[in-house]
Amino acid sequence: MKIDLNLFVVFDAIYCEGNITKAASVLNLSQPAVSHSLGKLRNHFDDPLFIRQGNEMRPTPVAKNVIDDVREALHQLQVCLVQSRQFEPLTSRKSFSLSLHGSLEPYYLPILQEHLSVESPAIHLNSNKRVNRSELENKLASGDIDLAIDALLPVSSNICHTQLQRDQLVVVARKDHPALSTTLDLETYLKLDHVLVSSRSTGPGLEDFELSRMGYHRKIALRCQQALSACKVILNNDMLLTLPKTAAQMYSEMLDIATHPMPVDLPEIGIHLYWHVNVDKEPANKWLRNKMILAASNAVKTTKD
Repeated sequence: MKIDLNLFVVFDAIYCEGNITKAASVLNLSQPAVSHSLGKLRNHFDDPLFIRQGNEMRPTPVAKNVIDDVREALHQLQVCLVQSRQFEPLTSRKSFSLSLHGSLEPYYLPILQEHLSVESPAIHLNSNKRVNRSELENKLASGDIDLAIDALLPVSSNICHTQLQRDQLVVVARKDHPALSTTLDLETYLKLDHVLVSSRSTGPGLEDFELSRMGYHRKIALRCQQALSACKVILNNDMLLTLPKTAAQMYSEMLDIATHPMPVDLPEIGIHLYWHVNVDKEPANKWLRNKMILAASNAVKTTKD
């Protein structure tokens, strides 16, 4: 049987005050409204609950028997409501699932984890849930992932997003590449074989889409999922790799590779943080978003330095 939980608030007030008029004043309700609620409770329990004795309403044995449970339930409900509006990162043991493009994970995660290790040591991050862009909205809506970081994507009004940074594409090659002793020109870029980093098994990359709009087409000799794997591949051959500049600079510090400007002007890449509108005001998600934005800001400063 369904019952209005507000009736139990009235029940507790009458029990405490011992008077319907006083209970109405405490609850900021009219006396008839309190009397009406009491009538519903009497029907539910099949018991008068309170017996009038002079100016007082004395609880029946049934009322005395349930008051502790009612108050405990009301207390737990109040705690739940308070916790829904608050988030304590220092003590929280919450788990968050992230979806990051492969080339972005080593760029953002180290700085983000550095912040979390100090401020929220018991929080767990899961960055293993890389989803296809076509599934991004459904995964955010279902709660399967909490946040995603990717290039600017067409999304509905149910998906909120904010730009973390702007980046540009550059060309990566081994340092002793014989064809790149001078400035990389468009003819050389289109003639050589390329590695494409993509989570999809088919379809053009962002750079290929932009090149095709200009009437150019490059040769994709290898397709792989991870930028680090692609960087290691080109160490031993003359293939080229096109990456966002921030990722290319990071990998060039680890491997014997060099970066070159794109031989043709392509639009900058907007890197965005995505979340579902249902968690826009949810304290834990909002907290993690702010930490991600701070991590992105620090990462950009580190790259520029």
